[in-house]
Amino acid sequence: MAGGSEVDMRSPRDHTRVFLALAAVAVVLSVGVVGYVVYDNAQGSVTSSSNPIEMGDVVTLNYIGMFSDGRVFDTSLPEVALDDVLYPKSLTFALRANESYVPFDMTAGKYDVEGGTIKGFALGVLGLTIGDTQTIEIPPEDAYAVDPSMVETVQMVEHLNATEMMPESTFRALFNIEPVAMDFVPHFKWKWDVLVVDIDLDVVTFKHAPTVGQVVYPFGDPSDGEDPAGWACVVESFDPGADDGAGEVVVRHMVTEADVYAVKGVLQSGQIFILSGIDSANGTFEIHKSNPETGYNGEISGRALYFKVTIIFVRSAM
Repeated sequence: MAGGSEVDMRSPRDHTRVFLALAAVAVVLSVGVVGYVVYDNAQGSVTSSSNPIEMGDVVTLNYIGMFSDGRVFDTSLPEVALDDVLYPKSLTFALRANESYVPFDMTAGKYDVEGGTIKGFALGVLGLTIGDTQTIEIPPEDAYAVDPSMVETVQMVEHLNATEMMPESTFRALFNIEPVAMDFVPHFKWKWDVLVVDIDLDVVTFKHAPTVGQVVYPFGDPSDGEDPAGWACVVESFDPGADDGAGEVVVRHMVTEADVYAVKGVLQSGQIFILSGIDSANGTFEIHKSNPETGYNGEISGRALYFKVTIIFVRSAM
């Protein structure tokens, strides 16, 4: 199944936009866990004389994969992929090549390695017939499992060392500039100025020099009309004499409950993540990363998914 751009329910792949598109496909293709399937009768169905779909039947169908708020993360229909007005897209939705938007073939009741789709989807088509249009609700335990290594907890208020040291080669790679003693350069992540104070034995020492009240965007530009990302961070305090002269910078991330699954960001490595939770009581928030190497999508994993399917053809297993 696909979302925004068509997703290949048979093998998750991805690469920023390409990955994000293919990752949606993985949504229906990947492993799930045991659970239940709920049908939304509000969608109605088309009367058909065919027999209900049974375990092992080969089914050809079109689908639209959505979250509970209606945002589309995958589809097999080009008209859905191209229409952002009637079909608003998820944060990681990405268009694929037009020829990839075709009906999806799957084996009813077969999932994981055996069937190539997630459990909730494989079981959700059972009982439907040719011509039926139905919405399958898939609970998290029957959809995409969460990889704990891709989830990270961040402090809402971060305390940073104002003095850093790193190999000269690392400095060049991160700052994309040759270090020069007593030069100011923008920090590769925080964007405020840092002062290169020493270069000794191929080790660069630099000190952060932010301004209290300064607003920075370390994870992307939220005002980018084509691909908004990140959020504002405010410098709450800067004490260059703290910690025996090493100094300390205090930064507050300006995120709220409303940003959960509504904001994405980009790490310095280029890895995309979704803001997936906030714990106000403990002053932390959670980011869920994606992996372009495997097609793992942090926006989709661990969440309830909804697939609106239309059954086109059924080949009996008998």
